[in-house]
Amino acid sequence: MLENKIITKRETLEVSVADLLNFVRKYLFILLIVSACFGVIGILYSFLLPKMFTAQTILLPEYSMSGRSSFFSMAVTAERGGAEKLVPELYPNILRSTPFGQYLLQQPVIDASGKKYNNLREYFARDTTQSFVSRAMSIFKSKPAPAKSQPALPKSDILSISAEEQAKISRAMGLVTISVDDKNGIITIESEMTDPVVAAVIVESSKKYLIQYVEDYRTSRTSDQAAFLEERVRESRSRQDRAEYALQSYRDRNRNAFLNVARIEEQRLQAEYVLAQSIYSDLVVKLEQSKIKVKEEKPVFKILEPAKVPINKSSPKRLMIAIVFAVAGAILTMIYVIFFKEKLHEKLL
Repeated sequence: MLENKIITKRETLEVSVADLLNFVRKYLFILLIVSACFGVIGILYSFLLPKMFTAQTILLPEYSMSGRSSFFSMAVTAERGGAEKLVPELYPNILRSTPFGQYLLQQPVIDASGKKYNNLREYFARDTTQSFVSRAMSIFKSKPAPAKSQPALPKSDILSISAEEQAKISRAMGLVTISVDDKNGIITIESEMTDPVVAAVIVESSKKYLIQYVEDYRTSRTSDQAAFLEERVRESRSRQDRAEYALQSYRDRNRNAFLNVARIEEQRLQAEYVLAQSIYSDLVVKLEQSKIKVKEEKPVFKILEPAKVPINKSSPKRLMIAIVFAVAGAILTMIYVIFFKEKLHEKLL
């Protein structure tokens, strides 16, 4: 008896092709009209959105390592002792760091009208152009909490940033996006803003920061070694000069001396001078080798596409917005027809 009820229930749920065709014919016109209306609404909504311009630059890194050229190679190698750990996949993390945000806030910018700003922080303070939607949404946003005094920290390496300053840093970092193509090694840096000139300036500043950071990382060890050798060269040069002066002064004072004791002292001063001269010459050679090594390890970034002021807007994409609104309208219409007009959900229960 129970099986018969289940079979009867399943039979009532069967829908034929003819029923589907009749359903489509019945509501197709309404579906098209509503979708078209939503699409028009989407187009009208797109005019309320601010025009955005995307500036970009494309880089191609090339590294020369110890006389052996390696294209797009920063992987850890045994012969380099792990010096290549800053792989390109970590580049986005460099441009998402707090020092980078602080660096951007200090960069001077100029807008499309030719007005110059001392730094990006000043541009943020004077940039009051907001869209209608952003102004409307700002009404419902809560006011920021009052800034709290930051405690004095004993170490200068620890940053103490207020909430307002952190918001500016986050906003500056949010202006830049970076992507790395693992296949061919192309690095793309982009910035999308309402002002095309400011976007180009931000991209160029980001490129310089990234290149400088990578160069400093790659050459920091050899640069420190070169600086250490320069200090030792100066010390050895002073030692050589003192030894030479002591030797010549002794010879001048004992020009006509024939005592063996005088000869022993002269030989000692001569040996001291030769040793100082040898140490100085050896350090000079090592210093030159270290400078050459710095040049060898310094990465070279080829600029495939320089940063330029975009001419055409990148958003809003009105066609895409209209399609999204039309699809949303079609979905809402189907929900209304199924659950409210035809009430098919009641038949399924």
